[in-house]
Amino acid sequence: MITFEQVSQKEWKIMLSAEEILNLKMISSSVTNKFSIISTFIENVSKECGESFDIWFKTLIEDYATKKEYRYPTLLNNIEQLKGFVNEYMDKRNIDFDKFVDLTKVKKNSILFTPPEIELIARLSGYLKIYSVFSNSEKFKLSQRLHKKVYNKIAEEILRSDIVRKIHEVIKTKTFKYNLTDKYMWDYIEKIQCKTIDVHVIEIFNFVMNSILVLCEEDKNPITYFVGVVDESVKWFLRSVYKGTIIYDDSISTEDIHGLNTNNLKTYSYNDTLGRLKGVAYEQIYEDIERNSIITFDQEPNDTLITEFQSRVSNIKFISPLCECFVYPILSSITLIPYYHFTTLSPEHSAVLSIYTQRLFKEVFKSDFKNLISLLEFYPENQPAVATSYTIKKIHDYINQCDKHKNFFGFNTKILPHSILSYFVGRISRVNFHNILDGKSLTGIPLSKVELDMIKFYSYFFAGKYEKEIVKMRKIMNDDF
Repeated sequence: MITFEQVSQKEWKIMLSAEEILNLKMISSSVTNKFSIISTFIENVSKECGESFDIWFKTLIEDYATKKEYRYPTLLNNIEQLKGFVNEYMDKRNIDFDKFVDLTKVKKNSILFTPPEIELIARLSGYLKIYSVFSNSEKFKLSQRLHKKVYNKIAEEILRSDIVRKIHEVIKTKTFKYNLTDKYMWDYIEKIQCKTIDVHVIEIFNFVMNSILVLCEEDKNPITYFVGVVDESVKWFLRSVYKGTIIYDDSISTEDIHGLNTNNLKTYSYNDTLGRLKGVAYEQIYEDIERNSIITFDQEPNDTLITEFQSRVSNIKFISPLCECFVYPILSSITLIPYYHFTTLSPEHSAVLSIYTQRLFKEVFKSDFKNLISLLEFYPENQPAVATSYTIKKIHDYINQCDKHKNFFGFNTKILPHSILSYFVGRISRVNFHNILDGKSLTGIPLSKVELDMIKFYSYFFAGKYEKEIVKMRKIMNDDF
């Protein structure tokens, strides 16, 4: 029989009879704090299903632990057996789920979970309990991308039903009830933390689906548990914000008065937007890496490439001059975040946003400016020059563009944009570039073609001719959010 022995708060031994099959060291999480619920469930499944479950569970752990490169397909190949053992256990328990539903209290606007739906939630919680041995382990957890795939595969039956929407509606309804009694507090939170009640609903929903659903006990009503979590979450959130932002002092002096600083609020908003944008950019890069990898049924998606990318981008030391003269101004126009705020970004953050900007440009401008846009997926290996004596060579094309638009932010001048373009191209010309995605060095910059692209692009950009394109890119970004 499978048994669990607790060594410390975050460490458990998984035993089969007297044999230790795994020393489980866990991450800090809600699941870890209540792991006894999970250990008891797995012990009960072992007791009811007998030796067949014990052998399968031991083999799964051993295969997963020893074949690191095959962990993802190992889990996928065992999901049906995992579900089969949990279903066998639940069938033997023969729990009456009708007792959790009182149809006499159902009203027209009630969010009704039927007994079969509650049973599906209980079974899913059982599946996730066994999977949590791997997902909550310091050593064995998958990357976030692969974890989502395994989770969705395990939960596919519920995801196809109306249950997820109902769980979200319960959370939303309970949270909005607090808006009636604590309306002014929520308004205050929105101004101070830029967090609306809708954002908090999404956060609680994600918390319930990722950390609370797994802790449901099969013989207790999961909906009541969810409601209790929402209540405690909202109360804790309101209380923590209240304590963290209100300062009391027995003595009164002007130094003790803390007022709302509009600039701080704007800074928080800018940081929040750029932080979300960085997360979106990373997700898209991971998807591109996965899409470009060779994936077969018996081979794990090449997670090594993602690890190498993460290591490479985190070690970037210098910001590309393309970011300073191209990416930042464009993103500033799209997000309405002032340019100077972008200058505080780290090299890693800048590199990731450079890749994201490249995607926006390809979607909106298609094949235009392809030589310039191609440089956005590179980072400098050496410190770019701060000053340059370079002057643009395509002076004929530059004059033609200036004569065509005769508008530099409302002024008819050729000298100032010429100096700016010379500075931009000159800084790029002496940089040793390496590809952000694969680390390969750029053998040669097609400087004359890049110069032509920059002359055309900036002539239009300085003249305000790209307003429609900026709006299109803003829409794409909003859709990504």
